[in-house]
Amino acid sequence: MSKKLIFWILCFLFSFFGFYLIEHLFTVNPHVTSGNGNLGILVIFLFTPVFITSWVYTFKLVKAKIVKDGKMTIGILLFSLAGCVLLMIEMNDYTIELINALGGTPDNPESRIYRFGWFNQYTNSLYFNVYTFFLTHFITVILGILSAMRRTKIY
Repeated sequence: MSKKLIFWILCFLFSFFGFYLIEHLFTVNPHVTSGNGNLGILVIFLFTPVFITSWVYTFKLVKAKIVKDGKMTIGILLFSLAGCVLLMIEMNDYTIELINALGGTPDNPESRIYRFGWFNQYTNSLYFNVYTFFLTHFITVILGILSAMRRTKIY
């Protein structure tokens, strides 16, 4: 295994750990009252370089390694596109479920997030969850494949 592949694996896992922390430790459950503000924003700022590094290395890895075989490239591209569609469907269901659990949107006076806006301690998990983690990596794979295909002019 090359050093670049090991570094990518470590960045990928550490990035996943950041998404997991934000989703599970720094998002307040809808039935809990929080008065501390959004502490998750600190973790988001700390992990942002890790997230970006993971996406960049995923892009570079795909661009360098995957496009060597044309059939495999098309298969991975189709898999990634299908994965994006399925993840967006799941994200939509998750968002609706969370908004219902919170009692409505930030405009609704009955909602737990009334006047908080869309980015707060109750909604961190809307933006940082397993679905968005894999969606961003699938999109990065798609962009890497398209970039490599454009560069090599295979198709």
